[in-house]
Amino acid sequence: MRPYLVTSALLLLSSCVDTTQKPPPSSRLVYPSGVAFWRPEVTSSTNGFLYVAGANFDKCYESGAVTALDLDALGLRPFGKDFADAEELASFPALLTDLKVDANRSYVRIDSFAGEMTLWTPPGRSPRLFVPTRAEGSYLQVIDVADDGLGLTCAQSTSDRDCRVNALSLVGVPGANKDGVPGAPAPLGVTVDRFNPDGRVWVTHTELVGPQSTDVQQSDLQGYLVNLPAAAPTRETLTTSSFVPLGVNGLLPGAAHSVAIGSRYLYASGRSSATQQLGTLSAAYVLRLVDRTATDRVLESDVRSIYSIREARGVAVVSRPRRDDPTQVDLDRERVYLLARGPDTLLIIDIEDARADLPTLRVVSAQSLPEGASELEVIPRAAGRGNLVAVTGSGDEAVSIYDEEVGQLVAQVLVGDQDPAQPSQPYGLTADVRGNSARLFTTTFGDGRVAVIDIPNLDRPQDARRVALLGVQQLRDTRQGTSVCQESSP
Repeated sequence: MRPYLVTSALLLLSSCVDTTQKPPPSSRLVYPSGVAFWRPEVTSSTNGFLYVAGANFDKCYESGAVTALDLDALGLRPFGKDFADAEELASFPALLTDLKVDANRSYVRIDSFAGEMTLWTPPGRSPRLFVPTRAEGSYLQVIDVADDGLGLTCAQSTSDRDCRVNALSLVGVPGANKDGVPGAPAPLGVTVDRFNPDGRVWVTHTELVGPQSTDVQQSDLQGYLVNLPAAAPTRETLTTSSFVPLGVNGLLPGAAHSVAIGSRYLYASGRSSATQQLGTLSAAYVLRLVDRTATDRVLESDVRSIYSIREARGVAVVSRPRRDDPTQVDLDRERVYLLARGPDTLLIIDIEDARADLPTLRVVSAQSLPEGASELEVIPRAAGRGNLVAVTGSGDEAVSIYDEEVGQLVAQVLVGDQDPAQPSQPYGLTADVRGNSARLFTTTFGDGRVAVIDIPNLDRPQDARRVALLGVQQLRDTRQGTSVCQESSP
């Protein structure tokens, strides 16, 4: 079972669960999915703050939740500390079960089935979190973070603690036709131009929309990228023009899993899609480029002509250095990292003329991965050096680390207990990178925790270790494959 798929059996089960007056607990994480990290530039905090979305996947509770964690208060080891202490090394992972959450300040409720999470931190204002949720209504939840990193408030709601109130639905948009076109049911992926005060938030979705007739074909349906101003993601700014169709100019419509923002183009990874009319459809594409200067221009990468892969998951893009000066960034040269499925592969694609009308794409590397690759995080080294790429994989319950300078995987860090009855299912991934050190955080969707992985020296990524697990392990009913509903109140 993969964390972002809701099987019909689970949907049937969830419809029979009584969630009346049963808010999710603030004392633990319930099917954690999206995750984000923030540490203010000027702060006394050593380790910073972590934000975790609880998906409430099996509907044990009446909603999901977003929780803010003070990593110093939890007792997490100092960032960047080496592994010279043999006694400490033998004690890993530290089990930090008390999350020390103030339910009246560092916890808000959201709709169930949360997907990815992204953080917007433009200069001069407090951070803002975006979380798409696939509950009925298909919402984009928006949560503001206080300057101290711990206070959470609902940006769209009259209620500070319940962000379901007045949440922005991505379906039933004013101006949509009787078939719900345009619309974005089952939103999943989200990204934002993190430091841009005028940045836009982009959302993917996994269910295609179109005519409800029985003789409909895939070409009659449509999938979109939804975009909104990050400063004002409201009903007033969500119009039919906010929906960018991916099946245009003869391209077969399909669903996007994730999206990354380049200097001119958006890079959308393609996955299998759900439809009410035709059931599940195979991925129509693996990677498409959307021109941000004219969003009706969608370019097909044609990666499948080189590699026989079924679909894709996470995607990221970084600018590459100038040829004549590796210490300087060249906005016309980009590198895309794409997680492919079937077989699971990390594809590294170089983009030349990245701001031209017709950029050139070249696959420069293909690294085999363990089964179930889901999300990735690029860890930059010093200017002119090769990056590290961390990948979550549900198949082997590990985070894999790829080193561009070596051209292969250099570490696979187990994050679960390797218990078939309690699979950890690592999913969401974020990083704290400072100087020549890094720390990774991955949500373990299946057992309800966050695994913390330290890389004290980026010159030695092979030394990466799981140093802590945050939260109480989520118990599982092995007969039904769902969690055991525990606490009934915050």
